Amino acid sequence: MDVRDIQRLLAAVGLYRGAIDGDPGPLTMAAAAVILGRHDAVPWKAWPKSRQLIAAGQAVLLVLGHEPGKIDGLMGPNTREALTEWASGPLKAAVERIVGAGYSVADAQGTYPRQESVATFYGTAGGPDCTGGIVELPIPFRLAWDLNTSITSFRCHKLVAAPMTRIFREAVSHYGADQFESLRLNIFGGCYNYRNMRGGSSLSMHAWGIAVDLDPERNQLRWGRDRASFAVGHYDAFWNIVEAAGATSLGRACNRDWMHFQFARL
Repeated sequence: MDVRDIQRLLAAVGLYRGAIDGDPGPLTMAAAAVILGRHDAVPWKAWPKSRQLIAAGQAVLLVLGHEPGKIDGLMGPNTREALTEWASGPLKAAVERIVGAGYSVADAQGTYPRQESVATFYGTAGGPDCTGGIVELPIPFRLAWDLNTSITSFRCHKLVAAPMTRIFREAVSHYGADQFESLRLNIFGGCYNYRNMRGGSSLSMHAWGIAVDLDPERNQLRWGRDRASFAVGHYDAFWNIVEAAGATSLGRACNRDWMHFQFARL
């Protein structure tokens, strides 16, 4: 997050009245301290200046209703997309998710509900079932927002733990661990996250723990086949495995959000 973006954000909530010059001087840091001071549970005073500034930007995005995720001073995919949404303005923030011509639904996908019926099928968003399942990964994955941190499992809805586990086991078996990593299929962008869809007012499928994001940096929300890395032929086998397990790739279905697959049809 550029310092100018942070200054603009702080100015948007009336905390900063200096120049938008990219200089994190006393006025900028004082404004950052004000917004961060409202979050007692955030240990921001122990962080370096660069992390404090990102955390301040996250705090402002939260105030403005753009849901950057946890206020941690790290520029992860949630923060990046929340910043993009804020900068786009209300008329451009929404992301179209219209099923493209020629997209066919695999038989296994019929096991799972459409998005509008997920609450009936999965229960209350944010409830205990949404993190009641554990996906044990066949190889370590790296966090997209902190590539130095590895995970060997993650939590999801208890009803999709088995097919999610199968997806990753079959994909690693197909590609081999080295190629799987070189394709960046092991860059974990998150599963359970109680929030709205980006640019919308409905809850995200992440709020039920039934969606996974992978390598969000190279497969950003608004990118189509012309930019997203997961749209090229090397990944066809992976998406076939995803769909055979009953999940839906938003990239394949509507040419948006290629990082994302979910156990709900559009």
